[in-house]
Amino acid sequence: MKFKLFSLFLIFLLFLSPSILIAGKIVTAKGISFFEPGRELIARDVAIDEAKRAALEQAIGATVESNTTVENFTVIKDQIMSRTAGYLKNIKIIEEKKTDMGTIEVKIEADVETSAMLEDLDRFKKVLSWQKNPRISIVIDEDTDKIFLPAAQKSSDLLTDKLIQGGFTVYKHSKGQESQMGLLVGLSLELSSKQSSYQSIDLSVNEISLSTNIYRPNDGEILGTATAVKSLPGENKLKVLDEGAKYCIDSIWSDLRSKLIRVWEKELYGERDIKMVVKKIPSHAKALEISNILKSDVSGMIDANMTNFKDGMAEFNIKYKGWPEHLLNEIQMSYFKKKYFNPAVESVDGNTIIIRIN
Repeated sequence: MKFKLFSLFLIFLLFLSPSILIAGKIVTAKGISFFEPGRELIARDVAIDEAKRAALEQAIGATVESNTTVENFTVIKDQIMSRTAGYLKNIKIIEEKKTDMGTIEVKIEADVETSAMLEDLDRFKKVLSWQKNPRISIVIDEDTDKIFLPAAQKSSDLLTDKLIQGGFTVYKHSKGQESQMGLLVGLSLELSSKQSSYQSIDLSVNEISLSTNIYRPNDGEILGTATAVKSLPGENKLKVLDEGAKYCIDSIWSDLRSKLIRVWEKELYGERDIKMVVKKIPSHAKALEISNILKSDVSGMIDANMTNFKDGMAEFNIKYKGWPEHLLNEIQMSYFKKKYFNPAVESVDGNTIIIRIN
């Protein structure tokens, strides 16, 4: 649920007017809180928080009013308001008072750091593009007969065109970059031939089989398949193979497309285990604090536990709904860096992330 709310938050920020995001904006805002005798300090803190939220809302107010058609607007707005610490600076209390109605009123002046919001917006767009457009890489089966490789490559190119036209993002396959792919589509092409005779005429009948397997980059688990077979006569096997492969690609396309979308949606929001190594942590207490931060303020986080700490380096076992890149993008956002710590990415290998604190 947290991950989906965060997704809506991203969608909302995509509608933010560029004119509002170009420069900072100094605003004044008021927060009010009721208090009970002896609890004035708590009420004051609440009033200050309300003033901060009001300041941020004021800075983006024109955009809020012009985008009332955004789905789940109230929820998205609450997500933005909860991140005031990342976008407000130079906060000054310019007035505070108690009223006869039993309230504390605090008026603040603050600089809304819209440049930071713009930086985060770029990250939001990236994450949102992953959600809308499944990331695919096509892999030709390494056991494919060398004679059939040109036809298999043509089939891969045809499938790539269909995927792109269908709204998918397709990457050139690289063994070293597999972990950054969303899903892999394994493609295999086979041909078997047999001779037959019809009315004293010798015929060569060819059966072309094209199979695709959808699987994860890291563990190779097959998540879906689509297969087609075509029989064609002819002595020129390579020509027949090209014709049959094109027919098979057209035949499987609808089924493959549907399965890719279903698998992607399931994988995108599916729970996965991620190992995160964090370097340059000043103390064991800070490492424990990082674990709590991940659990409390990272969207899609199910659990985060520290398993080891030594020489300023901690290892965390994380259960997370989303890709490792989703997690990295959120903890590299301006609001997160300002509020907690500034992470620098050293490496991402499958579901293992190594970062250091700057």
